[in-house]
Formats: sequence, C-alpha cells, structure tokens
Amino acid sequence: MINKHILTIFCCLLLFPLFIIAAEDVTFNEVDKIIEAAISDSAWPGAVLVVGNRDGIIYEKAYGYHTYQKEEKTKSDDIFDLASITKVMATTPAVMKLYEEDKISLDDPIVKYIPEFTGSTETATLMKELVSIRHLLTHTSGLPAYKSFYYEKETPESILSSILKTDLDTFPGVRYEYSCLGFITLGEMVKRVSGLPLNEYVEKNIYTPLGMNNTCYLPPEEWRDRIVPTEYSEKENGFIRGHVHDEIAAGLGGVSGNAGLFSTGNDMAIYAEMFLNKGTYKGTQIFNPETVELFTKRANLLLGNSRCLGWDSPQGEASAGVYASPNSFGHTGFTGTTMWIDPDNNLYVILLTNAVHPHRRYKSPNYFDWRQIVHSKVYENLGITEKNPECEWKERWQDPKVRDQFKEKTFWQKVFNR
Repeated sequence: MINKHILTIFCCLLLFPLFIIAAEDVTFNEVDKIIEAAISDSAWPGAVLVVGNRDGIIYEKAYGYHTYQKEEKTKSDDIFDLASITKVMATTPAVMKLYEEDKISLDDPIVKYIPEFTGSTETATLMKELVSIRHLLTHTSGLPAYKSFYYEKETPESILSSILKTDLDTFPGVRYEYSCLGFITLGEMVKRVSGLPLNEYVEKNIYTPLGMNNTCYLPPEEWRDRIVPTEYSEKENGFIRGHVHDEIAAGLGGVSGNAGLFSTGNDMAIYAEMFLNKGTYKGTQIFNPETVELFTKRANLLLGNSRCLGWDSPQGEASAGVYASPNSFGHTGFTGTTMWIDPDNNLYVILLTNAVHPHRRYKSPNYFDWRQIVHSKVYENLGITEKNPECEWKERWQDPKVRDQFKEKTFWQKVFNR
C-alpha cells in the first residue's frame, strides 16, 4: 500500500514540470498560430505583434516576410507605413498640445486659423465658417472623405489650396463621414498656430521627449531596408518602399495630417504606454491626465457614433476584437496597421502588417477577418473574456468551433490525442 502511494507521488513529481512548461508556453501560442494561418491565407505576407500594459511590453514577435516572395524576413524592429494611424500619432497629439497650451479652443471655427478655408459660392463659404476643430476631429465637419488629383500636374501648394477650398457635402455636425481632408486641414492648422510644420512639431514635442527614435515622416534613405514595402506602383515600376503610400500625402510632399508617419512596434508601444499612464511615460509628462481623458472618450456629437476626438472606440465588427472594453480607443491604417489601447483592462495591442501588398484588393475580406480574431485572441489568451456588448464577431468567426480551431491543447488532450 505504501509503495503504491510512493509510486503515485513519484509519477506526479515527474509530470509536474510538464504542466509548468505547458502553462508557460501556451500564453500566446494560439495567437502565433492564427497570425501564421493569416499569412497562409494571404491576409498579409508578414506582421509584427506587440502586446503590453502600463509597465511595458509583455509580448512581441515578428512573423513571415516582407513580401510573398519570401526574400526578407520580417523583424520586430522593422518600420511600417502607418497610414491613417498618423491621425492619432501625429495630428491628434499636436492638437492636444495646442489645446493644453491654450493656443486653440476645440470649438473655434477652423477659418479663424485658415482664412482660405472657403467654398465655391458665398453660401458654401458661410457653411464652412461653421466648421470647428471639434467637427474636424470627429469627422462631422461635412467635408467629403477624399479627393482625387492628377498629381503630375499638381504641386503640394495647389493640392493644399484645392483641399482647403473643397465644398461641404452637408452642414457641420449632422452626419459622420470619415474624412482625410479634415485631418489634412488640421495638420495645416497646427503649422500655422505653432509656426512649425507638423512633422517638426510632433518630433519636438512628442517623439523626442518619449525617445521614439524610429518614428518620423520622410524616413531617411538609410532606413530603407528596414521599411516594409506596401503596394505595387506602375509609376515606380515596383513596390512603394521608403515613402508614403497614401496618394494625397505623397502629393503634399510626404507630410500630411492624414497619413505619412512611419514607425516601429516598439516606438508605438512607448506611445501606447504613455496613454495608458494618462499622459506620462517613465517620468516624462507629455499631456495632462484631463487632456487624455477628454480626447479618448466618445465625443457624442452624433447619437450612437463611436468617434472620440481624433481616436475611435470599438463598435460593431471592430478591429479591436470583441473583448476590448467600451473605454478602449484606437485607430487603423489603410496599409494594414492597427493600434488599440484599453485602460480598463490595462492593455494595448499593436498589429502591424502590409496588407495592401502586393495590391489593395488583397485586403478584403481576409485582412479584416484575421485582424479581428488576432486582437480578440490576445484578450482570450490573457484570460479577458468579457464581451463588449457593442461589438460582434465577423461572420467568419461566429461559430466557436471555427475560431477555436487554433487553441492550444492541454497536456492531457495531447496525451489522449483529443
């Protein structure tokens, strides 16, 4: 009898390390498998994932290659074209700074700072005089989403002039229309109020104080090999690499309020950590806590709208996944980038890809499907499973069996092959 007990204890002691190893390794194994599956499904050729909290990075990893030709492996310090994440990592923090310094008021009409913000008729001009900074930050200004140009015949000056003279589609404050033109206008306002171009202003006031040394507009040539290529360009007879993918931002010379910023996962983690710590990073205060709270909560200019001031919040089939808390805020970028910050769960998730490679048509639907389950599974693997009532799974993942197919088996499931 004693021998039988001794044998049982001995076996348990032998097996105990296996349980420990399994517990340590399983944390992000499922997420890793999902990202690799997304690569196999042509959602993106490569990716960088960074997960962290108020104390720093808790997980980071690079996956795949720069292109589907698999010639250059993706590295964790690779530099990505952030596309519209520029709006919340350059334009919005610049506006936050000017607001804190009492140089602007959010309800100031934008024409106060940019007199050329006019329309094609007297009535159109009167409508534009009603547009405030707050309207532009929440995409409720009435401006259209975008504008096309014949770039070979335009200059940065003529493009900006045309944008500033664009007529509104609706009165301000009555309809949501995600507008790059609005953020280009805000970028110009920053320049006029501060006396510095947008890129110089954010470098001086945001990136340098935070030590974000791999974040900038107009990346230098020596960074080129670290920059992940985006889309094929017939004009360049090759892939866009080392300069901005967005057409208007490129036409404006690479510095724009809507796009143009390049960064790494590590630099973005610093930025996200600063926001989780209410405007302070490792003793360096960038913003007052009250300013962070104001800009990252829903603006509620329109009933049921998810927009904050500059930022977005999770709603519907959100890229943030289904577990991001209602107080989360984040943004996406057209090239295939996402950043979500969740103060209630003390978490940020950054997923950087070049999903427009080799062509933007590759994005739909695979990219949108896979990014949602990546963000969601990060939460699940950290034990956060309280679903946001405003969020829902995309159709592809509505069946639990489908979304759990990558789940790591337990030790005993492996033993009994179940």
